[in-house]
Amino acid sequence: MNGRGRVTRLVLSTLAVAGASAFLLSGCSDAIFPAVHDMPAQRTETTLTPDEVKQVTNNLVNQRDQLSTEAQTVEQQGTATVAADNAASAAPTNSAAPASAAASGATPSAGAGAKP
Repeated sequence: MNGRGRVTRLVLSTLAVAGASAFLLSGCSDAIFPAVHDMPAQRTETTLTPDEVKQVTNNLVNQRDQLSTEAQTVEQQGTATVAADNAASAAPTNSAAPASAAASGATPSAGAGAKP
């Protein structure tokens, strides 16, 4: 290899190292982050008084209780509908057998009704 190729290779490697170093050091600039003692502007709104906090808390609790009651009512209505549907489908279709047993005074044995 001649001397001119070595110089070119040395210059290119030096530029690569310098470019990488500049890139890594550019992340240390202060332009992205505010200074430590920079304080935000004062608030224009006032904070809630203890009475206002209590009132807002009570409103939230009341709304939560109301929603919970509504959800339980809907759930109970759904359960009642399912139970009524199950009871209607479980009713014996042949009602003559239990009626005749009751008319004769005999006690029907368990499971004597018609099976679906």
